[in-house]
Amino acid sequence: MDKIEIVLSDGYKLIAERNTGEFDQELYVGIERPDGLYMQDLAVIRPTYKLENNDVKFGSDKFQVLVYANNKTEDYSDEFTIERVQEDE
Repeated sequence: MDKIEIVLSDGYKLIAERNTGEFDQELYVGIERPDGLYMQDLAVIRPTYKLENNDVKFGSDKFQVLVYANNKTEDYSDEFTIERVQEDE
């Protein structure tokens, strides 16, 4: 399953869901209404990527976290890049 739901006390749900489109390595975190409609983005987490000949090429060593901290706009308010931990061999 590509969706995790946590039911909140008022019937809303905190969800984490995989994008099923071209950006299939993205994870959306957001709020869903009791009637099942998606209501609000909280964060998008994905590997960094670049476009090559209109194709999306995801990396594996850095990740972007887009945070939607301002509930008055649909645009993300903060962006973070997190490098993957390099394991010692």
